Order: sequence, then C-alpha cells, then structure tokens
Amino acid sequence: MPRTIAYVDHAKQIGGAEKSLVELIAHLDHERFEPVVLHRAGAAWAEEARQAGARLSPTLPETALYEEKRTDLGGGPLRGLYRLARAIGPVRAIARELRRLQPAIVHTNSTKMHLMAGAAARLRRLPVVWHMRDLMTEAGARSWLKRAVRIVRPEVIAISEAVAGQFEGLPCQVHLIPNGVPLERFAPGPPPEGLREELRLAPGAPVACVVGRLTPWKGHQPLLRAWAQVVERIPEARLLIAGEVAFWDESYGQELQDLAAAMNLEDYVRWLGFRDDVPDLLRVSDLLVLSSIDEPFGRVIIEAMAAELPVVATNAGGVPEIVVDGETGLLVPPGEDEPLAQAILEMLEDPGRAREMALAGRRRALERFDVRRVAEQVGRVYEEMLSTGRESRTREQ
Repeated sequence: MPRTIAYVDHAKQIGGAEKSLVELIAHLDHERFEPVVLHRAGAAWAEEARQAGARLSPTLPETALYEEKRTDLGGGPLRGLYRLARAIGPVRAIARELRRLQPAIVHTNSTKMHLMAGAAARLRRLPVVWHMRDLMTEAGARSWLKRAVRIVRPEVIAISEAVAGQFEGLPCQVHLIPNGVPLERFAPGPPPEGLREELRLAPGAPVACVVGRLTPWKGHQPLLRAWAQVVERIPEARLLIAGEVAFWDESYGQELQDLAAAMNLEDYVRWLGFRDDVPDLLRVSDLLVLSSIDEPFGRVIIEAMAAELPVVATNAGGVPEIVVDGETGLLVPPGEDEPLAQAILEMLEDPGRAREMALAGRRRALERFDVRRVAEQVGRVYEEMLSTGRESRTREQ
C-alpha cells in the first residue's frame, strides 16, 4: 500500500512554488506514495495537481493572514499574539483534516503553511517536511522561522545552498535538493508560427525576455534602466516582460510602466502579463535576463538553459548555483543597471559566444535539473524518515 503524503499550499494563483510542487507530484513514485493536496477553494493550480495524480482536499479556510507580507511579521509581542490568535482557526481546520487523512508525512510548500500546517501536524504528532523555497531576508520573518523550527522540528528540503544557510544552527535536518524542471517541455526549437507577429517583433530583431512575478525584489526597475542603455546601442532590440503583479504589490505594475514611459521605452518593451506559453516565449527570444535583488533559486533560468538560451542574471541568492559565470551565462551584481546593460550587450553583440553558452547551459540542465531526479531525491527523504522511525517517534512525543 502506498503511504499518504499530505501536501499543503495556501496560494490561490499558480507561482513557481506551485509549478514545482505539481511537477514533483507528477513524477513521484505513486506505487510508494499517494499524494493528497490540501488547498484553498478555487485555487487556480489545484486542477493541475489533480491531473498530476493527487487527490484534492479544498479544506484550507480563508484568512487575512494569507495576504500578509513577510515584512509584516515584526511588531513586537502584542502584534505576535494577535497574529497567533487569528491563526487558531486555520490550524484547527488543517489539524481536523490531517486527523481524517492520517498521512504518513505532511509536506508543506509555502512559508505560511510551514507555520500553520506545521503547527497542525505537530498537534496531530505527524512528521513534517518543509519545502523551503524562500529567502527570509526580513528580521521579523527570520525570527518567526527560527521559533517555528524549534517547535515543529521539521525535516527541511532547501532548494539552494543560500536557502539552506538560513537553518544553520537550528534543530532540523536539511536536505539540499534543487528545483527540477520537465526538461522535455522546454526542448529547443523554433517558435510557433505567428508568435513574432503577435508580439510585434520585427524579423531579425534581437529579443531578450524576463519571466517572473512583478514584485520589487525581482529587479525590474534596474532592468528597465539597463534596457534604456541597451537600445541606445541596439535600437532594434526588444524586451519581453512576462508576469503578473503580485497581489501584495497591486500598484507596482503601473509604477514600472510609468518608469518605462519616463525613459521613452514604450516602443522597446512588450508587457505581456501572465503567460502559459513560456516555452514558446523562450524559443522566440535570444536571451533570458533575470535581474532579481534576492533570488532563492531561479527556476526560469533552468527552463531557459533547457531551451538552449543563454542567460544574464544577477549574482544573488541561489543563482550562482545554477549559472556558471562565463560558461553558461553571465552574472552581474544585483541592483546595478550599468553592469547589467553591459552583460546584455555582450550577449546580443556576440552571438557566437552566446551560442556556446547556450549549448553549455543545456548540458548542465540535463545533468543536474531534471524533475525526475528531483522526485527520486524527495522520495528518498520520505523513505529515510519512515525507515528510521522518525514517523513513530513523532507520534510518541
């Protein structure tokens, strides 16, 4: 009989964390593990999880806590008590569902669920895996993280060494397992007929793209300033910006477009919003740019490497663990527009070198970042937890 794994994620919209979770579930050994996903009613990604082989449990109750930013996690003890009081309802609801499901392991996939579902699992004396995908750069958020680790005592899957470093000295075992990508979906090839025309790209015009949520830490502002320098030298170049505004930064999209207008970039930038055809956007591009200020991992870099696309990215967080500077792409300091502009120009003006990096990047993606390999590694974490008796010891505590 397969052992039930309860995955918990509070997101309503699909982001990188949810994509990675769905792909993990799809490639998990379902003869050994039966996935059940606890989610909010109406979650946009839940159907994809079902198609990947998971049972669905829309049992996460609504709470304003989901909308809080990590920067809100300070505020002193009274604020902390108020926040804890509001979390009681969701924790109880999750605990009731865990009691019904009786999973072998609870696997949380978002920071708020590390805290809430982790507490619920602790109440039910169930072992917990935190799939840690964030860099907790804010002092208040990191303080909450440390307190929660000491209470929940989770196993931690960290997607990068930068993420793993947050747990140094804490009472938890950390497994370094990078995100994986279904590489066959991002195989290199020509873009679909008509896509260049749809995006208003002239034949032969150099194209760079950035894919990711529109939120300040993704560094779109320095990228726009860098792009203004790029088009001074290559006026036919175009930048594709794919991604939607995060719910906590509703005005940010307009701020970016105002900045682009102030620099007279309207003709040189395409604002695409959310796209579900990222493989095709990569195939229509000559270069991927990732300009994040803090980047826990950088999943889209792997997608670009798999698509045989060279990369310019910031030397931030987990990015240097993916991009080999000067071999599979170029790394620049985060938040600085001039080095970013120079790296982009170097790639666009030297297609021969860019091609060499693209080929090296695809080889690296195939060797290290296939989602099947990631699913095997996660499965070994589950087996280790179960075979060493951590499950039974947790229940007895």
